[in-house]
Amino acid sequence: MHTQLPPLKDLHFGQLDAGEEANDEPLLLTNGYFDYKNAAYGATQGHIWLVIGPKGSGKSAVLEHIRLSWEERHDRFFSYWNLNTFPIVDITTISSGLSVGSSRAQSSWEFLLWLRIAESLSKDEGITAKSSFVKMIKSLKERGYIEGDWLSRVSRWTGGTLKIDAKIFSVENRFNETYISPLEMSAYIRSEILAVTTSSRHIVSIDGLDSFFFEADNEWSSLAGLMQAMSSVNKELSRVDLPIRILTAVRSDILDVLPGPEINKLKTHSVYLDWHKNGIGARNELWDLVTRKAQVSKPEVTNIVSQYLKKPFSKGPHTEMAEYLLDNTRLLPRDLVALLTHLQREFKRSGPVPQANALRAVNTYCSEYFVGEIFDNLAGILPTGHARQLGNFKDALRTAPSRRFNFDYMTKELDGELSPSQIRSLLKQMFETGGIGIQNGRHTDFVFRQTSGGGFSTRYTFLLHDALVRAWNRPWSDDRAREPAGQS
Repeated sequence: MHTQLPPLKDLHFGQLDAGEEANDEPLLLTNGYFDYKNAAYGATQGHIWLVIGPKGSGKSAVLEHIRLSWEERHDRFFSYWNLNTFPIVDITTISSGLSVGSSRAQSSWEFLLWLRIAESLSKDEGITAKSSFVKMIKSLKERGYIEGDWLSRVSRWTGGTLKIDAKIFSVENRFNETYISPLEMSAYIRSEILAVTTSSRHIVSIDGLDSFFFEADNEWSSLAGLMQAMSSVNKELSRVDLPIRILTAVRSDILDVLPGPEINKLKTHSVYLDWHKNGIGARNELWDLVTRKAQVSKPEVTNIVSQYLKKPFSKGPHTEMAEYLLDNTRLLPRDLVALLTHLQREFKRSGPVPQANALRAVNTYCSEYFVGEIFDNLAGILPTGHARQLGNFKDALRTAPSRRFNFDYMTKELDGELSPSQIRSLLKQMFETGGIGIQNGRHTDFVFRQTSGGGFSTRYTFLLHDALVRAWNRPWSDDRAREPAGQS
């Protein structure tokens, strides 16, 4: 018996923000979760410490999936630490007893991470610990070092000399001074935690770094210190077989340029959420992701592409609707969910989507979603109060003679408005967030397509992403030719 497919408008593909999806439609992140590259599984087993990827690639979804999956279990503990509004730079001013730099930042972050782990362990009734550990937890709670409003507390710890009363731990006889430094306190908490045994699993997750634009040296030093602290703490926990890990979500472009001798070694404990594998057609695993979500409420949906996108299609170089749709994204879950939402508005019925509806959906997606998403990523690049100049930068791109333009064109268009270095910074951010590509001879590089692995340079020709070309109705090129599928 033939089962009628549900109307496309009734399918749930998720939301653009993983936090909102976790609140509004949690089943999509549990029953409907697609564990790309086994990121969540590796994290829960303690093998993965870093989830790497561009903004919108699903890093936060990994964390939310673990949190929701562990919610009802008495032997699983997940704590979420969002650094979105956290004073990251101020961490370097906590007086730990070390000189300024990444070593000081690392020791300060270790101090905070050990406190976070102590807080997580304080909720675990199945631990075996010394009486001194129990006393330490009680004192930390009473003095406000764990639980409560961390943002205001850390602010009080920065900018001056932080001295901690050794009587907190009833260990004043171990130190020569009545007051101890965060470095000494961190060492004591570490020794107490490493003596604990538990069969429960703990994850302290760190998220919210996508919103930061790291420019000053102390910002980079602080973040490098965080990565080194996470590595050091996780290695200590692994050494004594404690099933506790720090799990961090970080943008790939940030990690690649961080200073520090141990940063590259972290990649052996990372998973990179790059969705370009298997190209831009029906075999791309992004289709598995949205199919899995749709199945939660509509189990008869088994394959979005073969059930809804199978009509004959011909547009430019594209002969498949699935390929055409993905070619107007940056191969990110967030982009595809946004595009499918527009497709649902244009075609609400059951059955395969007609080409005309798909074309209209792409046009509205490009102008209503993609342009705003790209330019949201430019916030913070220019100093405060440069909204007009940023608008002029956008206008220069929007009125380019074709999708191809060069650095000289931009500097001439924006002469007197923005300096060449400011223009370069904006173009670099657009390249790193997938808004533009770079054409060097026969090679065309878009960061999410991985065509030739090239980096940013102002020496070559820039190309607008297909979605921007459609949104702004720019000519494709002087000869009207299109690049092969997968190059644009």
